[in-house]
Amino acid sequence: MTLQFVIGPAKFDHRSPMVAQLVAKQAQVAAGDEFFYLVPDHIKFDTEVDILKRLAQAKHQDKLSAQSQVQIFSFTRLAWYLMKNEPAYQVPRLSNAGINMLLFRIMREHASELQLFSGEISQTGFIGQLAREIKELQLANLAPEDVTQLAMNAQAGDLKAKLHDLAIVYADFVAATAETYLKPADVLAQLNRYLQQQDLHHMHIYFELSGSAQLDAQEQGILTTMLERGANVTISLILDREYQEQLPEQGTLFYQTGRLYFRLYQYAQIRKVAVLPTIKAENLRVTAGLAALDDFWRGQTLREKPEYNANIHYFQTDTRQTEVAQVARQIRQLIAASHGQLHYRDFLVLTRHLNNYETMLAPIMHGMDIPYFVDLKRSMADHPLVELISALFELGDKKYQYQDVMRVLKTELLLPTIEVAGKKVPMPAQDYRQAVDLTENFILKTGYSGNRWTQRTDWQYFQLNQGDAGVETEKSQAVSDQINLIHHFVGNVFPPFYRQLAAAQDGRQAAKILYNFLVGHGVDKQLMAWRDQALAEQRVEAAAEPEQTWQTFCDMLDEYVTILGNAPFEPDDFLALLQAGFEGASYSQIPSTLDQVLVSESEMVQTQNRKVVFLMGATDLVMPDRIMDNNLLSDVDKESLKPALDELDGEHYLSDSAVIQLGDERFLSYLSFLNAKQDLYLSVPLKDDQGGNVSWSNYVKQIASYFSPQPKDMPTVPASVYLSTPDATQGNFWPYVGTKRRTISHIIQAYREILTTNTDRNRVGEPIKPASVWVWLRRQLVNDAQFGDLAQQLLAGLSYRNVPVPLTQKSVDDLYHQDIYTSISKLEEFYRNRYAYFLKYGLKLRERDVFELSPASTGEFFHAVLDQLVKAVRDDQLALRDLNDAQLDKYLSVVTIAVLDQPQFEILSSSNRMSYVRQQLINTVRQIAFAIRNQSKLSAAKPTQTELLFGNVNHEAGLKALDFQVDANHAVHVRGKIDRLDQIQVADQAYLGIVDYKSSVHKFDFEQAYYGLAMQMLTYLDAVLANENDIMGEQSDKVKLAGALYMHIQNPTLKPKDLSAGFEDALLKANRYQGILLNDPELLSQLDSDARENYGSSKVYPFRHNKTGDVYKSSSLVTEDDLDALIAHNETLIVKAAEAIFAGALDINPVRFDDKTTALQYSPYLSIMQFDAMLPENNYHDLVSLSPKDVIDRISAEQGGPAHA
Repeated sequence: MTLQFVIGPAKFDHRSPMVAQLVAKQAQVAAGDEFFYLVPDHIKFDTEVDILKRLAQAKHQDKLSAQSQVQIFSFTRLAWYLMKNEPAYQVPRLSNAGINMLLFRIMREHASELQLFSGEISQTGFIGQLAREIKELQLANLAPEDVTQLAMNAQAGDLKAKLHDLAIVYADFVAATAETYLKPADVLAQLNRYLQQQDLHHMHIYFELSGSAQLDAQEQGILTTMLERGANVTISLILDREYQEQLPEQGTLFYQTGRLYFRLYQYAQIRKVAVLPTIKAENLRVTAGLAALDDFWRGQTLREKPEYNANIHYFQTDTRQTEVAQVARQIRQLIAASHGQLHYRDFLVLTRHLNNYETMLAPIMHGMDIPYFVDLKRSMADHPLVELISALFELGDKKYQYQDVMRVLKTELLLPTIEVAGKKVPMPAQDYRQAVDLTENFILKTGYSGNRWTQRTDWQYFQLNQGDAGVETEKSQAVSDQINLIHHFVGNVFPPFYRQLAAAQDGRQAAKILYNFLVGHGVDKQLMAWRDQALAEQRVEAAAEPEQTWQTFCDMLDEYVTILGNAPFEPDDFLALLQAGFEGASYSQIPSTLDQVLVSESEMVQTQNRKVVFLMGATDLVMPDRIMDNNLLSDVDKESLKPALDELDGEHYLSDSAVIQLGDERFLSYLSFLNAKQDLYLSVPLKDDQGGNVSWSNYVKQIASYFSPQPKDMPTVPASVYLSTPDATQGNFWPYVGTKRRTISHIIQAYREILTTNTDRNRVGEPIKPASVWVWLRRQLVNDAQFGDLAQQLLAGLSYRNVPVPLTQKSVDDLYHQDIYTSISKLEEFYRNRYAYFLKYGLKLRERDVFELSPASTGEFFHAVLDQLVKAVRDDQLALRDLNDAQLDKYLSVVTIAVLDQPQFEILSSSNRMSYVRQQLINTVRQIAFAIRNQSKLSAAKPTQTELLFGNVNHEAGLKALDFQVDANHAVHVRGKIDRLDQIQVADQAYLGIVDYKSSVHKFDFEQAYYGLAMQMLTYLDAVLANENDIMGEQSDKVKLAGALYMHIQNPTLKPKDLSAGFEDALLKANRYQGILLNDPELLSQLDSDARENYGSSKVYPFRHNKTGDVYKSSSLVTEDDLDALIAHNETLIVKAAEAIFAGALDINPVRFDDKTTALQYSPYLSIMQFDAMLPENNYHDLVSLSPKDVIDRISAEQGGPAHA
């Protein structure tokens, strides 16, 4: 038995002397001796290929012959090779999920005995944390009795309590698994016990640790057992010198490997194992520049320090995405320039934490046509099967809430069946998605949840449209059929499953119910269908995922039944255990090709056979990294345990503390740098993902400062800077040349930057031009046979201006036909923004309905109640003013119930909160009804009609529409609904006035009426005039317009000072009408008798008497001529709007009312219009501020009349 070391810095080739020793030893020993070359499991395949190649070259044999003489294994593979026929190795394996389940059971059984852990069992992640601690105890070669001894000797406190609880759990854990299960941590312990019974004098072990820093106690124990049983062991370490008599100083570069050397050497001395002379690795495996970096990092003084290191490169980018893109471009360019000397397999891309880059890798690497392989384990936690199981339990627990139902449905693993040719088959995916999407829209609109899903009654789909007569309901049976397919699928499939699960007596029954449910509904078959589809599309990695996930699920169910099958079933615990199991499970990954870029994390062991290494994200945040102490046994605990561990028999090493690990960061970076054989590229983004500044790692600054002509105290990194957008005025285009497709994108970026600069409104001077090389590059791609058409199409976007093209006459005719039938609100939309009108009423685009109580919905409720109230009173031939409080309440109760039964108001019964809102709305409409009743007592005005229609509204014919001939071939017909029409009779003169109910404060705005933004009231007055005979009947005298008034529907909050004149007066004033009235003294005297008799302000209408009885001048009062002029101007606006619509005008001209308010403020079409006020072609329609007098003067001038004085 012998021990021999091969040592040397990372710049030297350690494998050559190892292979040379192996070949020499094979020539010296008997033919029956066995040779094993051990390497870390992570790099076994690549290492095996390289070693067999070296052995074949050294012996002048083929690889097959070399392979038959040497076994290249990891420790776990060696265990299989030696013990595959041993009974102890044949026992069932216990996965990490099974370990969690077992620990969960043990914690429950011993809860009363635990001092510290009993309250932690329900805490998320604790079981996993406990499992890691148990594994660490096993890897440290600590038996349960050792932990018990440590607990007895520890001083009172948290550490003693932790050890006490760990000893109880650990002892039961070992007892429960002994000779029953083989845990991951048991494999090496079992191998050690097996080797202790063998004669190993015929065994030659070559252990290569050159790419890793340390071994745990179990692995060290295997090496010492091999030595003790007679094996000849040669071990390779990255180490600067021998450490035979003392440990290296903690925190030094080679502390970990030096400590391992010291431990093994001391063991050999104590056990009288012959230590052969140390072999120094001396063959340089890297370029001169990287060798110089090795020397500098080890603190060696170079005889001739280079002022420039040609093998180390630095670059910065503006974002992480640009950083990955630059790495990909550099790889392509290096391969192209190497003339076949470099291949994808020669590149290694490293970063400290890959999660910062993982979402960017796939699109960029695929876009660059670079094959790559990420050698990190990918968790199964995000697989649709895991989502289905999680959502399945939450669906039942939360009683069919919207989010949980959709989570289940959108996994697409449970599909309804349809009958095809007499056989039931899963519904086609496209049809299923369409049905689920329609169902989701319906649920969002109606708020259906809970037992609505399990009701057998069909759901009726209805489309709620905001029309001229309020909300219009439109049913669709075809859509209802698709929705009910999903509705009944959920209602039929899941309730039986939940009933069975609720009846499960123990875990065994529950697991069987779940498995049978998934298989019975074809989940396993759907997963296999996904696998077959991925294979057909040659997506090998994706094809393996469904089968692996299903198998993992089945294995976890088996372990659950074995471990917890007899325990009472707890759904929450069961789900938590499954989720934890899937989080710990990972996919087995196999590279799809040998020639591909390897992507990994810098702490992972690598083969050191890559020629070029890119180390991304070399920032001060991760080099050195922040080491977190998240173990149950903290670093302080481990430090306290060291003396007690030394007193125990055997070698026991707990994991290193965060302080020691932090000291190892320099060694970890050293290995990362020297993974490269030719060139090392270091990069950082200038900004992190949150936009914060990022700095180079001090490690990189030290390297750059050393290999620089600048003084050493100036840590400036001579980095190239690459931005996501190129500067086309410069000739440096190489950083933006990758694949042709990606290069087109950068050409567009470059030319757009020039275009933006030249069109900057504030720019002066000559326009800038692209550098000639960019012009050449653009020409090459435009003329390219494969991508030329695409390049031309994309480059055409540079000349795009955000200006809509007017509609052709055919499009106008298709959209609007020869006549426009419209409400006045639509034409107001036209004057607010012509393009928004086209989108909303031409293309009929609309947002998805959602289940919410909008202002429009509350307004519709108020309108409906007040309309039905007036009609009910009139039908009974009563007057509203004559009703007492009890009578009015009775009418309100009846009509309110009828209104609330309408579909659009279902939301008011959907929850306790909505029930409260419903009552508030009822209180408000009651207050308004009483206010109208009280107002009518003071006024001669009588409501004669409500919800008065003119034109064809919602398929209901009313009074005549307002018809305007636009030209010989086109006309516009305006329809609408007047909330309330009041009649006032003054002597022999009849007046008609309109009242419009509003949910917010409104006043008549002359300016907006002039610009076409407030046309409603004038249009309604026009409609009353046009239909006066139908309204009043044939009369000898012409009807006059009394005015147009707004009533704010509110339940006002009154202050104490408001009540000085009494409560009734305060309510009347709070509900005073606003708007315009005809300035006719006879009319005004009849509108409010109280104001006429007592002078002052009217409590009902917007006017005021002075002491002489005259009415104060006010913008609310207009002359008959002014009112006629306003109505005539309104008609002109209607015709002009129609003319523009028929002309196909599509201007994006949103009105800007002031600096803070525009027509775009609440527009749902912003993403379509892409309006940008910074673009020269996009401008707001700014309104000139006008007073009421200015408006009348302008209208008079336009109509040829005199201006007002």
